[in-house]
Amino acid sequence: MIYLLVIFLGISCNQNHSIINEKSSSDSSFVNDTSARMPILPELKSEEVHLTEKAFGSTIDLTGTPLNFKEIIKPSQLLVKNKYLVTKNARKDSLFMIFELPDLKCVSAFGVMGRGPDEFVYPPELVETEEDSILFYIYENNTEKIYKVNLKSLKPEYYLTLPKHNKGFDIKQIFFTNNKNAIYVSNTSKSKMIYTFNKDSLQQGKELLDLAIPGIKGSWTTYIGDFGVNMYYGRIAYAYKYFKRIRILDINSMTERHIVFDAEELTEGQNDIATLEPTNITHFWGMSPKKEAFWMLYSGRTPIDVQRANRNNNKYIFVEKYDWNGNPLKRYRLDDWGYFCMDNQNRTIYLASTASINSMLKYDIPEN
Repeated sequence: MIYLLVIFLGISCNQNHSIINEKSSSDSSFVNDTSARMPILPELKSEEVHLTEKAFGSTIDLTGTPLNFKEIIKPSQLLVKNKYLVTKNARKDSLFMIFELPDLKCVSAFGVMGRGPDEFVYPPELVETEEDSILFYIYENNTEKIYKVNLKSLKPEYYLTLPKHNKGFDIKQIFFTNNKNAIYVSNTSKSKMIYTFNKDSLQQGKELLDLAIPGIKGSWTTYIGDFGVNMYYGRIAYAYKYFKRIRILDINSMTERHIVFDAEELTEGQNDIATLEPTNITHFWGMSPKKEAFWMLYSGRTPIDVQRANRNNNKYIFVEKYDWNGNPLKRYRLDDWGYFCMDNQNRTIYLASTASINSMLKYDIPEN
C-alpha cells in the first residue's frame, strides 16, 4: 500500500505560498565522443596531496542576476534536474516547490510541518539520485523515512525506511544510486561513517568508510561535512566543514586520496560545543555533485566575520570546482551569500540568498 507523504497542493502554486603540489594541472583529458565529453580520470592513487588556493589559478568574479518568483520561497536546499529547479523551503507549508525552467513556473508544491496525518514531524531533506525516472527523494530526519518524487506525477509517495544506527538524533546525507541501493553518511558515537544500503538485503546498512581523521580528536560534530557520489567513475567525495580537506574514495578498490589545503583549522579537534562556536573558521558549506565534476560552496571565514561583512554590504562566497580525483579546476567568487546548486546543462550557478532581499540569484559561468 502506498502512502502519500503530504496533501498535494495541485499544480498551481499561487495559492500557497605527502606530496606537495602548488598548481594542480588537472590530470583529466576528454573523450573524443562530443556527445559525452566526459573527462577520463587516471586510477586513483593512495596519497595525501597538500595544496594552497593557488592550485585554482585566478579566482573569477561573478555577478548575480536576481530571479523573480511569484511564490514566497525561503530555500535552504536547491536542486536542478532535467528542466526543473527544486527548492526545499524553510517554512511550515510548501516545504518543497518544483519550478519549470527557464520561466520559473511553479508546477508543484507540497509538504507541511506538524503532527497530523501526512505531515512532517522532523525537518525533511532533499536527496539527489542518478535515476532517470525519479526527480528526487525526501528524507525525514530521525524517523528515517524515505519518500520519492517521480518525474511523471511530481508527487511524493512513501518508499522505505532506513536503518537507525544510534539512539541519538541523526541527520543522514544520502545519495540513491538506483531504486534499491543508496550510499549515505551517518553519525557514530565518535565519528561519522559512510554506509552502503541495499533495500533487499537482510543487513541493509553496511559500514564502508570511517570518516575520522587520524590524529584529530573529537566527536561526530568535528567531522561534519558535505558528501557526493559519482557511479560513472565509482567515486565518493567528502569535504569537511571545519577542515579544508577533501577525501576521495574509489568504491571498487577502496583506495583513498586526501586533498589537504593549508588553512587555519581545528588542528586537534574539539568537543561538540566548542566545535560549533561561531569563532571557528568554517570551510565547505555545500556540495553539488555532477557527472563530470563536483562543485563546492566555500567560506574560509568565521560565521562572525561573515555576518559582519554581510551587514556592511560586503557579501561574498566562493564556489570551487573539482574533478572526481579531487583536483581543483576553477574557483568563482559570488557577490552574495546563501545556499547553492549547479545547473551543468546551462552553465549556471543558482544561489538562494540568506543575506539580501533577493530570494535567489543566478550566475552565468563564462565559457573560458
